[in-house]
Amino acid sequence: MVKSGGYARAHRLLLVTIALGMFLDGLDGTIVNVSLPDISESFGMDSSMSSWIVTVYFLVLAGMVLIFGKLCDSGAIKKVIIAGFLIFSIASLVCGLSDNIVMLLAARAVQGVGASMLAASSVMLSVKFLPSHMTSFGLGVGLLGSSIGAAIGPALGGVLAEALSWHWVFFINVPVGIAAAFIAHRAIPADSGFDRSTFDYKGSVLLFLSLVTGLYALESIPSHGVTTATSVSLVLFVLLFFAFVLYERRLTAPVLNLKVFLSGRFTAVSVSFLIMNACYMGCLYLLPYYMRVELGFDTIMCGLFLLVAAVMTLIFCLKVGKMADMRGNRPFVIAGCFLMVMAMALFTVMDASMPTWVLIVGLALLGTMWGVAGGPVGGRLIDNVPASQRGSGSALLSFFIYFGSALGTALFAGLFGHGSSSAGQPISDLDPGVFMDGFEFAMAFGLALAVLALVLSWAVNERRSTA
Repeated sequence: MVKSGGYARAHRLLLVTIALGMFLDGLDGTIVNVSLPDISESFGMDSSMSSWIVTVYFLVLAGMVLIFGKLCDSGAIKKVIIAGFLIFSIASLVCGLSDNIVMLLAARAVQGVGASMLAASSVMLSVKFLPSHMTSFGLGVGLLGSSIGAAIGPALGGVLAEALSWHWVFFINVPVGIAAAFIAHRAIPADSGFDRSTFDYKGSVLLFLSLVTGLYALESIPSHGVTTATSVSLVLFVLLFFAFVLYERRLTAPVLNLKVFLSGRFTAVSVSFLIMNACYMGCLYLLPYYMRVELGFDTIMCGLFLLVAAVMTLIFCLKVGKMADMRGNRPFVIAGCFLMVMAMALFTVMDASMPTWVLIVGLALLGTMWGVAGGPVGGRLIDNVPASQRGSGSALLSFFIYFGSALGTALFAGLFGHGSSSAGQPISDLDPGVFMDGFEFAMAFGLALAVLALVLSWAVNERRSTA
């Protein structure tokens, strides 16, 4: 019999691995966002094109995370997470070496592959190897790792981009990823029983292609209108998604079990979670531009202000995770959605004439939202998945995080382009008044989404699935 102290040590090593996997994701998200104005200026991009630096990363993440989640659930979790650390590191190096936008976007896509491997395996470690009473705590540790990376990212990215160049915001990932691969090798039990024969390759391809075409249409139609490219993309999305649904319904082991969406409770929780991620990332995409165009901040100052949201998440996340395990997730999710509504309302009316503390309050509300609701909303989604599908539930959790991030970035970029009528124009060249037209339009739409998330979260009572 293994002593309880042995179990505790094993759990600590797993928690460290979870935190490292999510740390790289958190670091890359904020360190890149704060540098977007510099990258856009370097390549002369408009809001539509620059959004794809973020969108392509999260799009690949969302499209691949279910695939790697299935591989992890089939017994290959150790191989997946180690390969994820290494691929992420190599792709980050290529991102930093990029001298044109095509090379950068291609490297970001590969970086998204590595990140999807980390996201699927890091979250699943909580579900597969930790006791059920530690699930929300494990998810909270993952959020902590992401929060520490996010907290370091803005200030570090600002300093690197201002003192050296934006290329260095990618180079910083390389040593961390390589070191993490060695730690994961020691921390995770050896893989066993892996069976690739039942893997749903066709469904995975159909899902990924439908996401690509759908997000392209979503981002392009608001800012560019209905063009030949957007029309073709929209038609392809409908056909591919319809084919995906028909194909998945025939399989006993699909990459995405659509039956879980027959539950109204699960669907409501999922949509609310998706909206929270979309609004958060949409704000993080537009706010650095707001600080540069409207407030005249340099990159370092932008990074310091974005640090506010990450620090607030860091302050609350672990303590709230433990409280949610004891008291239930619902009240914390409702509180988080209410904070999101307040933040979006503030951003909707904010302009350069207001004191800077208004921006600080808005960022603090965004960060506190994830600190209060991040672990609980993930735990709540898992709670509403049948017990026999908890492995799939953890992959769905990662899918909603990253698809929501891609969705939010693409949606807010498209709404900004529509509201400002600035398609094809570099953001740095926009008149401040024109910029604010787009900014306020996007934030007002985000406010409506935040209210919907609050209503959906309130409507679902606390109940753990026993199926």
